[in-house]
Formats: sequence, C-alpha cells, structure tokens
Amino acid sequence: MLSDMSCDVFVSRRSFLRYIGYGTAATIASGWLSPFQSTAGTTPLVESWIGPDGVPRFTSVRYPLPLPTDSPDSVPVNQRLAEYDVVDDLILPEGWGYEVLAKWGDRFGPIVFGTSADYTGLLPIRNRPNEYFLIVNHEYISARPWLQGVEEVHGQAFVDEKGCIAGHRLLGLEVDLLHNHDLDPDLKEGIQNLCARALSDLGLSVLHVRRRPDGGFEVVADSTLHFRVHGYGGQNFDPRMMSFTGPAAPWLGRPRGTFSNCSGATTPWGTFLSCEENFQDQVPEFVTPSGTPLPDDSKLFRGIGEDHPTGLPYEFEGLGTGLDDPLDGRQFGWVVEVDPVLKTLRKHTCLGRFRHENVALRVESGKPLVAYMGDDRRGGHVWKFVSEEPVQDPTSAQNTRLLERGTLYAARFRPDFTGEWVALTPQTPLSRPRPEQTSGNLLWLPYRPQGGHVAVGIGKSSQMSLRRWISQIEMFTGKPLDQSNLGDLCDPGLDVTAKQGVILMDAYVMANAAGATPTARPEDIEVHPVDQSVYIAFTDSTGSGDGYPDVSIFPDSQGENSRQYGAIYRLVETDNQPHATTFTWGRFVASGEVYEQGSGFACADNLVFDPNANLWMVCDISTPRHNFPVTRQLDDKTNPGNSGFVGIFGNNAIFCIPTTGPYTGQPFCFGIGPMECEITGPTFTEDGNTLIAAIQHPGELHGTRGQQDVNQPTEEKRRMVLTDPDGQTFTQIRTVPLGSNFPSGKLGDVPKSCVVAIRRTKK
Repeated sequence: MLSDMSCDVFVSRRSFLRYIGYGTAATIASGWLSPFQSTAGTTPLVESWIGPDGVPRFTSVRYPLPLPTDSPDSVPVNQRLAEYDVVDDLILPEGWGYEVLAKWGDRFGPIVFGTSADYTGLLPIRNRPNEYFLIVNHEYISARPWLQGVEEVHGQAFVDEKGCIAGHRLLGLEVDLLHNHDLDPDLKEGIQNLCARALSDLGLSVLHVRRRPDGGFEVVADSTLHFRVHGYGGQNFDPRMMSFTGPAAPWLGRPRGTFSNCSGATTPWGTFLSCEENFQDQVPEFVTPSGTPLPDDSKLFRGIGEDHPTGLPYEFEGLGTGLDDPLDGRQFGWVVEVDPVLKTLRKHTCLGRFRHENVALRVESGKPLVAYMGDDRRGGHVWKFVSEEPVQDPTSAQNTRLLERGTLYAARFRPDFTGEWVALTPQTPLSRPRPEQTSGNLLWLPYRPQGGHVAVGIGKSSQMSLRRWISQIEMFTGKPLDQSNLGDLCDPGLDVTAKQGVILMDAYVMANAAGATPTARPEDIEVHPVDQSVYIAFTDSTGSGDGYPDVSIFPDSQGENSRQYGAIYRLVETDNQPHATTFTWGRFVASGEVYEQGSGFACADNLVFDPNANLWMVCDISTPRHNFPVTRQLDDKTNPGNSGFVGIFGNNAIFCIPTTGPYTGQPFCFGIGPMECEITGPTFTEDGNTLIAAIQHPGELHGTRGQQDVNQPTEEKRRMVLTDPDGQTFTQIRTVPLGSNFPSGKLGDVPKSCVVAIRRTKK
C-alpha cells in the first residue's frame, strides 16, 4: 500500500521497497515491448552499466555538493569540496567516453541539422542490419549562441557588431508586426528573415545512422533517407504529407510544420512521437468558445533578456507571428507522429493541446492503448489518453489509428495517496475551483464569454475573484455552476463532436475547470518496463504567475527548503489496468540537499529506463541559475526556498537511480554537462552498450566563451555556502567558465547543440 508513506518525508529504502515491491527489476516482463523487441522477450544487457545486484559499475563523477551515495572518504566533506572547478565539457566516469554524432549546422545529404537538440529516439531500419533511424527534436532558439553562429551555419548574419538589426537594438525590441503598419520596412524585412531562419532551425530531424564494427555510431552522411520538418515546412519532406486527426481537425486545415519540439517516444509499431511544448512563446495561444482564434490575441516579436556584454537577447518571442505569412497558433501544442519510412507527419488532437513535454505508451494486446503525458508549466497537469478500441498487435502499423479516437484524462491527486482520472469530455461536470489550495492562491480558468484564460484567486497575480468568475460562468451557461459541464463552456451552437474539439484545443484550463490537480511542472513521464507503474518527473514545485501546485500534494512548495526543486513520483493504476480510472501514488525520490533529506540533485527532467529497468534521469536547472553564487543570506534572496538557491547544484547533470539492490532509489552522478546547457533525450541502444543523448544550448547565457569582440572574462570565482550531511555550513570557492565552446573545446568557437553517443572506452 502507498498510503503508509508520508509525502513530506524522504522515502527510505525500506519504504521504497514496500512501495515498489521486492524483485520487480529481476526479470523484464514479456508483455513490454521496445522498438527492438518481438513478443518473444527482450534482448539481454551485454555490458551492464549497473550490475544485476543493483550496484553501479562506474565511479560517480565529482559533484559540487554532497550526495547520499558518496563513498566513505577520510577527507571531511568541507575540505574535499572547499574548491571546485566547473568544466566546459561533458564529464563522464573514468573508462567512459563520448562521440559527437551531429551538431547544429552539420549537412547530411539534403538537410541541415537544427539547433537546440532535445529528444532522441532510435528505430532499426528493416532489412538493414546495424542501421537505424535516429530522430532528434529541436526545441527553441537560445538567441545569444544562435546569433553568434548563424552566419557560420547559414551564411547570413542578422545583427551587426552592436547587436542591432536595421539600426534597432535587438535586445529589448518589441514589435507588433501584425498591426503596426508604419514599421520601418528594413526593420520589418530583417525581422521576417530572422523569424524564418530561426523557425527553420527548429522542429525535428530524422537521420540515417549506422553502428560501426567497433560498436560506435555514425551518421550516413550522404544518405537520401535524412529529412527534416521545421516550423513552416521541411527539407527532403513533402508538406502535403502532414495532417491532423481527431475532433479538433476540422478547425485546423493542414499543418504548416512543427516547432517547440521537446520530448517524445518511440512506438512499437515503428514511428516516432514528438511533443510540441512552449508553443505559446511564438504564436497566439488562446481560442474562443467556438474554437476560433481569440480576436486581438497578437503575439509581439520580442528580443528578451537583461543587458549583457554580448549586447544580444537571451531569447525570442513571436517567431511565428513574425513570418511574412503568420502561423495559426491553434496548429501547435499537439503530439506529432512521424513515420520515418513513409515520411508522414500527423498531429493527433485526441491527445490534447497544451505544453506537451513528453508522451509514454502502454501498448498491450487486448487492452486499450494508453499514452501518459506531462504539461510542463507551473500548475500543469498529468495526463492520460485511453484509446476507444483495444490493441490487437502491438507491432502493427494500424495502431496509429488508435490515437485518433479515445478519451483524454487529467489526474486528480488526493492527499491520501489515491487519485482518479478526470475525463475531458463535454459531459464532465464543472468542479468548484479551489485556488486557495495552491501555493499561490491562484488558478488559470476559462474566460467567458470572451474566451482565453483568466487568473482566478486571492493572490497578487489574480485577475479575477472566484466569486466573480463563478458569476460569469453561470451567466454564460445559464445554469448554476454545480449543474454545468465542460460542454457548457463551448458555443451552444456547436454539436457534441465540435464541443469536444474546442475542449481539446483549450485542454489546460478545461482540466482546471473540471477539478484536475495543478502540479509541479510535470516534465518527463515513463512507464516502468517490468510492473508498468508510471514514473513522473516533477521539475519544480516553486510557483509563478503562470501557475502554482496544490500544496496538499506538493507540501515542499510551501516551505523554504531545497526539496522545492522537484521530485520523482510514482503512480500505480488500480489492478494494474492501463484504462483504470483510479490510481494510487507516492514519492519515489526527492530533490534537495542531503541534510534536508534530499537526494542531492535538482529539477528532475527527462527519464529513461535502461534494459535492466534501472532509472536514469537528467536535470533541468534554469540556465541563469547555474552556479548562482549562494551565500545563504535571506536579504539577498538566496535562502533554500528561493529560485536563486538552486544554483548550488551547478551545471545540469545525469544521474543513475538503481531500482533493485542495496542502492534502490539512490542517485549516482554519471555525468555533468558543459556550460549553460541541458543534457536531454537520453536513449539506450537495445544492448544497453550505448547511451545516446543531446547536449542542448551550451553557452546559452554568456554565448561564445573567449569571443574577441566581447569584453568579458572567460571565467570567474564564486563563493558558495554549502551544507554537509550533518547540517553544518561550509564555504566553497567555485571556478565557473563564462560561456561555452562545446563541442570543439577551442576558445572562441561558437557553442553548438549536438547529439552524442556515450559508451565504455575501457572494460
């Protein structure tokens, strides 16, 4: 039972074993299928990174603060960690190494590889031994390194040496291209060209790769199988091969492209799923009760960021509205299915429109197909899609049609460690909102009659009181709130199918209106390959005006402790049935400092299980907070409950968490990323010998390290005040490079997002 675990107490190994069940990782269940397997079973792990006893076969890399898995050492922690040098490289254990497979700007046959590599997935090519399709998502533009490298990659510079475009400084620029008819023509043309080029670097790439005789991987450089799909088209790809499916399709026409692609999944029937996440930054988000774009919901083109020695913005907004032919925001925010053989792309509207971080599948013969998803926003939801028809053959290409008809659910977590799935259908009753249960006393809800979203609550960020919101909803529906349903929030002239389409297009606020639980930025979700339980990476329980988590489910969101920076939860469906409408849940492992019963990491993001069912996790600490100087003084806002405090955890890292043996549930640091990057998209090969991952946006904050025309040092020393496992503070002097040159490592070279293959170099 899960109910004997306190969610505000760190889960001990004994509690965890009671929670997950003894011996679950001993044998891979024959019902679980990876893209490499048949129903006969699994491929054994040849070179195990973790032994069958659950003990890692690598020595953890040196981490900048104490970990619960640190080996006993005669040197006290406060002496061992008194000085720490951060390195602009991918740091791996001794005996392990990496090769760069593809980096931004590489030309492979008919395509140019995009930027901000994220999710990776691998599929074997039929009848071609040791050859594969590798998908790579390209999430967003990190403006500083992109602007510094775009001329090298594409032969066109968009800013001059002062960071200006057509005489206008790009940093701080804010332009309404849709409605400003008096705009300087040169500035307008420059912005449109920039937006088109930036969107062409996003989307996804499908590469043809092969395994060499020595076990390494390489891209088949001149292959005609490579193709790309980006924000408004593609390369070596026919745009007529894109389509929408499901209830929202009638509003949407044919897709223009895809962008903001974050995580994804690889299906047993030989396709890739790619998830469109923060689309709202680049195109208008909101719709009316009739499913049309919200009038005057214009997305400005903006160059965002604090002033910086580079003179360049940190990021862009409004790329989709900056095109000469602006994008329809309703076409983005979906789960995208890509067939690498047929070169088709389908956006499945049954899976809802929100900030999709990921999708994870349960595909079992005789049962409905289930897809779990996370909505990566503060206050976002945990989602489940259940197909209308059952799976016949998990490997059949016909399974793609199961994603076209079914029910989308959002999770309602209860404090007693139970929960239920709330259906997003027109018949689902409205639930009286409880913004007071969130850490910020705020909920985003449907705005009626206008459409769009409104912040309802009693906090400073609220735009409307709860009483007023209820009054407006009752005026719109003509009924008391407790007699209204989700369909009543749609235009009354629509039929049931059309109302379902509107609900799916506005899924986030519709789920809040139905009583789903606002959570703590659910990023990746993965299904355990043995027991089919669901692991959820909640990245951050701090809130913002964008939303807040429910404090009864995320108690650390109220406090001032380092466990605010995320946790991994585990969910078990009732009777282990994928289509169950109820579940139990608990916390698997917490973030935070060891002395606060944390596990030494922060901001859990992408998850993956290796072939022995051990969990691997990468972190997603916000780039401006990397190595943020922390002195633990309340007056400079570096207490453990403040967002700046997360800087003590250093660069983003990758951790291994055994799921069996003496270290069950305890993280080991396997690798640390280069400067100002995320490590994303971890994917194991079928034999477990190679881990493919992406190094996303190195140099995002400071750009190119050592660039001659930027007057800034190449590194600086920062003072950190850390805490040892006994709660005693000590000082660390941390040397921090400013900017990056990864992957070349040559001072002055522009940093570039890339995909790497990690494997043993010494046995």
